[in-house]
Amino acid sequence: MRDARGVVIAAPGAPARIEPIVVDAPEAGEVLVRIVANGVCHSDLWAIEHGNWGSPFPMLLGHEAAGIVEETGAGVDHVTPGDRVVLAWAVPCGACTACLRDRPRRCSHAWEQPARLHTTDGLPLVGTLSIGGLATHTVVQAPQVIPVPADLDLEAACLLGCGASTGIGAAINTGAVGPGDRIAVIGLGGIGLSALQGARLAGAERLIAIDRVASKFETARMLGATEVVDASRTDPVAAVLALTADEGVDVSFEATGNAAVVAQAVAMLARGGTAVAIGVPAPDSTVTIDWGEATAGAAYPKKASLKITDGGDPVSEDFATWLRAAADGGLDLGALVTTVAPFTEDALEESFRAMLAGDVIRTVIRFE
Repeated sequence: MRDARGVVIAAPGAPARIEPIVVDAPEAGEVLVRIVANGVCHSDLWAIEHGNWGSPFPMLLGHEAAGIVEETGAGVDHVTPGDRVVLAWAVPCGACTACLRDRPRRCSHAWEQPARLHTTDGLPLVGTLSIGGLATHTVVQAPQVIPVPADLDLEAACLLGCGASTGIGAAINTGAVGPGDRIAVIGLGGIGLSALQGARLAGAERLIAIDRVASKFETARMLGATEVVDASRTDPVAAVLALTADEGVDVSFEATGNAAVVAQAVAMLARGGTAVAIGVPAPDSTVTIDWGEATAGAAYPKKASLKITDGGDPVSEDFATWLRAAADGGLDLGALVTTVAPFTEDALEESFRAMLAGDVIRTVIRFE
């Protein structure tokens, strides 16, 4: 048992407070990690406002974390104390129906947070997405712990725990971007810019980056965008069609969480194209899509596909590949980190404000 501190959310909509917490030793198949860095993600705010995907409160906030292994339970042999690791909620759980049918990329991610985290008065704490990374320490299931190359900074590596892996995986796995493809990304936050990088890695030839905040375009160009569209000044669908001689793109990505943008992503597709919706929507969202010939719809004549993804469908080998690519310079995770902030309530409040205002791509909380 050790004393620690973490961001505790007492109930849906409650304020984020840094409080003392108690962390028990890991049991079989579990790993205790001292957190070094944690990215602040839109999903953290979603979990505060809408509930932790059905898990009970109080909640230990944070899920985009990297740190140092401090202790392992019985049966854990892929990491040892002192190893640098990233924590990933999206690796296949091995227990859901899809995993048992040998379809790990369809995993429902049925993780349960190890019952090793408590408030000081004994209430169990469940981490956001079974991680709880906005804390000095957490305990997770062993498969969620991925070794990090020695030459990759943990402030960058932590983003692969959620935003970066979601975007890269959406491009490579879900969207199946291939050499020569034309792609468009709507929403240039951490996930959208990661999808842009994933599409570049997969060989896309035209990469159109779309946002309403023009200050993000410089980063998008640095990460591979060949054209940018300011959606605050022009209709993004019309702009993409104009850039592609009215043909449209092969793959488009919605990375905003705005249901209306899903229809835009479909409308800018070429015939047979694929739209990938990545953003986390409000619980009561609905999507309306033009369908028939009179509206140049998704069914006729486009024959379009719409796919929805959350974690980008990665498996453990994907994380190892992407971490190596980041260490070798093929992926630039550091470009997604706008601000590194201390572990204080004021810094956390400012990180949420800046994220909602579009002032940052990612704020990373540094614990040491």
